[in-house]
Amino acid sequence: MKVFLIGFMASGKTTLGEKLAKELGFKFIDLDQYIERREGKTIKELFEIRGEEHFRKIESEALREVSALDKDHVIASGGGTSCFYNSVDFMNKVGITIYLRAEVPELVARLIKAKDYRPLLWGKSKDELSSYIIRVLDERKKYYERAKIAISINDTNVKMLANTIRATQS
Repeated sequence: MKVFLIGFMASGKTTLGEKLAKELGFKFIDLDQYIERREGKTIKELFEIRGEEHFRKIESEALREVSALDKDHVIASGGGTSCFYNSVDFMNKVGITIYLRAEVPELVARLIKAKDYRPLLWGKSKDELSSYIIRVLDERKKYYERAKIAISINDTNVKMLANTIRATQS
């Protein structure tokens, strides 16, 4: 079984993914880390060298590669993964998708500290960051909301989520 965590950047996909995989006894994959190992470059470098469009193609290929791996996995996708190349439909077809919903103020607080490491946020002030998050979240919401399960990042209970996932296997 494959469990895909989707949602905006900094919504906690990697942190929750590691805990959820442990609870379920699954392997864990962070898609961005997988891409960095596969390409031998950081996400930031991939954006700088070839741009977002090229990165999204690589990301889509990597998503399909990890989905084909044997064994059960929890996969933390990138913030935009589900929004390109019909990826959310693909993830729904091959596994369970979980949307981690986060409110804008929480995302701003989390991202203001890490914006230099995230290519789409480079050089943005706090106000620009907030405006960017509002705009992009609005654009991406239609993809995120196609997930089979949606949870607020403030109401995350790993054991309950694991039980919900186990119940879908029955």
